[in-house]
Amino acid sequence: MITPERRALLAVFQAHLGYTFQNLVLLNQALTHRSYAYEASGGDGDYERLEFLGDAVLSLLVGTYVFTTQATAREGQLSQLRARLVNQGTLAALARQLDLGRFLLLGRGEDQHGGRYKDSLLAAALEAVIAAIYLDGGLLQTQEVFWRCFLATIEQCISAMPDGDYKGLLQIQTLRIFGCIPMYQILHEEGPAHQKLFHVQLTLNHEYRCVGIGRSKKAAEQHAAKQLLALLQQTRA
Repeated sequence: MITPERRALLAVFQAHLGYTFQNLVLLNQALTHRSYAYEASGGDGDYERLEFLGDAVLSLLVGTYVFTTQATAREGQLSQLRARLVNQGTLAALARQLDLGRFLLLGRGEDQHGGRYKDSLLAAALEAVIAAIYLDGGLLQTQEVFWRCFLATIEQCISAMPDGDYKGLLQIQTLRIFGCIPMYQILHEEGPAHQKLFHVQLTLNHEYRCVGIGRSKKAAEQHAAKQLLALLQQTRA
């Protein structure tokens, strides 16, 4: 049962969302941690099942957005971009924009240990809230709420992402294609300490090998990954 005090607090959160629930129980459940549900038996349950659904809805919303806005990106690049946007750190930051931690129902122990400020709880609760909106109002309504609240932040995240992350993109592709990840090994270094040149060998699935060169180990690894990405694109075209 939702008390009048809780109902008033949920009204504040709905104002933050810009959305009014037809079924307020869904929202209350989305903001209930299992520690509270365990202590307050007979309540509306916790957010874990909603979290599962919210992850899928978010992946669809963000996936559609990057697909339509990144017209020249290939499949692996789109997957990498979506993964960077639908992750714990980004979702927790979005949750803090809504002051979501203030509205969580937590067990006493979890509350005392700073649960309202934990990235893991905030991200999970935001996913649950997205699922609650989806169940209450449908996909189009969820899309409208999400982008009204977070579009500017998502655009900033995309613009701040570094270009040329060939290692990350390669790992996504090799996991999907081969079920394994590349291995990197320094072959040798040359030059004086202040101007070293690193030679790194990339090995994949005992089948592919590339050597990258760079002024740092990281740069050499990126160079090797870039070469292998190009090779894979040619051989699998």
